[in-house]
Amino acid sequence: MPVLGTKQFWLPSEGTAKDQKESQILKNSGYISIQLYSVNYQPKATFWQRTFGGKDVITLSSNLTYQSGVSNIEAASVQDVRRIRPRSSTNLALQRNLAVKIPATADAISLEVIMTAVQNDQLHAKFEMLNQPEYQSALQLAPLIVGQVITITSLVKQLLTDNGTQEQLEASYAGIIGLQAESNPIAQGRLTSGYILLINANETAPFDDVDISRFKVKGSALYYEEKEVENTYIIFNISFDSLKGENQSAGWFKKYNEGLSKLDGINTTSDTDEINRIYNDAKKSWMEGNVLLDADDSYVNSERIQMKAAAFKAINDYYQSITNGRQGTKKEQAALTVDVINELSSNAPAESIQQALPATSSLLEHAAPDSAEDVTAVNLENVLNSITADVNSYISDLEVNNKHFTLGM
Repeated sequence: MPVLGTKQFWLPSEGTAKDQKESQILKNSGYISIQLYSVNYQPKATFWQRTFGGKDVITLSSNLTYQSGVSNIEAASVQDVRRIRPRSSTNLALQRNLAVKIPATADAISLEVIMTAVQNDQLHAKFEMLNQPEYQSALQLAPLIVGQVITITSLVKQLLTDNGTQEQLEASYAGIIGLQAESNPIAQGRLTSGYILLINANETAPFDDVDISRFKVKGSALYYEEKEVENTYIIFNISFDSLKGENQSAGWFKKYNEGLSKLDGINTTSDTDEINRIYNDAKKSWMEGNVLLDADDSYVNSERIQMKAAAFKAINDYYQSITNGRQGTKKEQAALTVDVINELSSNAPAESIQQALPATSSLLEHAAPDSAEDVTAVNLENVLNSITADVNSYISDLEVNNKHFTLGM
């Protein structure tokens, strides 16, 4: 099987830093999106005959592997089925999403693109069936989508096996998601936002002693020194977001909304015990939402903590608004302080808490009280003020990135 990608280059894309080091994606820092941006095939007649046997119908498929510890998640898709002319350049302006905002919690991500000659009409029809939007879902780590991706991946792999592996052309790229910034991340194999260019340097231009600044992507085509590159090449576009924002269809978001809705019952009673029961029920829904959010692998730890805090603030603010600022007894305040601190600090490393809630973390000085008796220097008002400052900062950062947290808004 001929393999492409003998030369690999990095090029800053729109919206990314011009420097590799600034564009390196660090572990646990946010979310990665990957596009198969463009594929250009420039065949020579002998190479065409040797690789594809002269057949003029090809299929282009992709395979992304999200490598995390001992477990891998694969996402394979048929990206195009096309009739091409053996002696003519073919540019596939795809811009297809391979991954959308997957958390940078993996150890590495590998990408593979395979161009395959279609052997017969029956297989052609099957490839065409999978070459539909509903079968080209990008990898996301929401449980429902992961299940769909695994099913489609199995179908694509089986179809490629049935078609045979002799008449294929492939290119691959792998990027490590490191914990520390490197001075030259591409050379060190680190995942970096921007364009990744894989160029077959065995044909046409050899691309020795390349000046990266002379590469340009115009539309779907690659240019070097203002001339369109005639080699066979693949362009991946890797982008990064530090925040993801809410997912209103997630079970945890619905639980948080449930907690807010329960507070409406306070409007129908003036009994103190009943008000306490309703508030505790709302707080319980918040805690149940936190459990579901902890199990949602599509978020990084720091943003999970920020959303827990934002949800608590929304519930508590609404409670205060409909009870004219009721605080409860000192014992009730102490118990609430313990619950809130424990919920925000559980199931997360200390560095994630510090990153997510700097004001609250500084207030507590890494000490989470285990009981109401331990709450002497940390009162509820200070905790609420710190959470408010941290949540406001989070929501402000979301808005800068055109994202929102609408719970309680």
